[in-house]
Amino acid sequence: MDQKKEGTFIKDQNSFWAQSNDDLLEFLKEDLQKTNWGKAVIEGVPEDKVLILQNWIKKNKGKIEGVEVSIKPTLTGLTVEEEELFENEYSSMLAVDRTKLIKNKIERIQINLATEYIAGSEPPRADAQLRWWEQMLQKAKSKDKINAAQLERENEATKENEKTAKKYKKSSQKLKNIAKQKDEIAKKLEDAQPLLEKHSHIGKGPRKHNSLLDNFIDDFDKEFSKNRKEVPPAKALALEMKKAITKNIGKHSFVIEVEDENDCIKWRDDKGNIQSSAWGDPMRCRITRVRKERNNK
Repeated sequence: MDQKKEGTFIKDQNSFWAQSNDDLLEFLKEDLQKTNWGKAVIEGVPEDKVLILQNWIKKNKGKIEGVEVSIKPTLTGLTVEEEELFENEYSSMLAVDRTKLIKNKIERIQINLATEYIAGSEPPRADAQLRWWEQMLQKAKSKDKINAAQLERENEATKENEKTAKKYKKSSQKLKNIAKQKDEIAKKLEDAQPLLEKHSHIGKGPRKHNSLLDNFIDDFDKEFSKNRKEVPPAKALALEMKKAITKNIGKHSFVIEVEDENDCIKWRDDKGNIQSSAWGDPMRCRITRVRKERNNK
């Protein structure tokens, strides 16, 4: 097939979508004029521009400048650039402050939504931003619960360790002059030591990602990038990952389907729940996030 017959425009800059509707359509029209494609897909369309482009395409009976045009909206309704900015902002928040900071952002967005603006001056994609940060709030709350439970377990282990140590120390002092019981006390202290050492290392082992897919991405990225002078971009790494998983599907038991009808990978997490992630922009964001978490360790 002639590679020039089909093509994709990936519009991921906020400045592009900030244009007036007329300027936006004119820029897209000029882009299509420069091609000799028979079909074109406009990817990365935010929710506030979907209807405008659909009406434009419908008005032109599906073809612009002789090119059959379709669109692919983003999953969140935000622009691709906004998704990356928000992901980076979320990752940069300290765990102890994250829930409070997200609540503040949600409150500011809600105030914007409740404010009466002059037509055309409303904040862009405020509804989509609100939905995105509300999802992040639930994620942050879940992590808070996990961290609180872990801290409680560590505190309980510390108390038990201190109690055990005091008990055997007292026994040792009382019985140190009794030769017949010396071996028994020494044995109890020896048996208690591994337990004390085990709990003293809680939380100090190597950290793992919360997702089996993120663990795979991290390991694959380190192996694929180690002998290269430059770190491959996220998009290129995603293509290599897809090839590797497809070729060795039997080696990755958590993968259910490498590529479904929506260009998503489906897998089971460590709890057995089915998850999915698109191979396009969401996967690129996921790879970027995994790299950032690894670099911050």
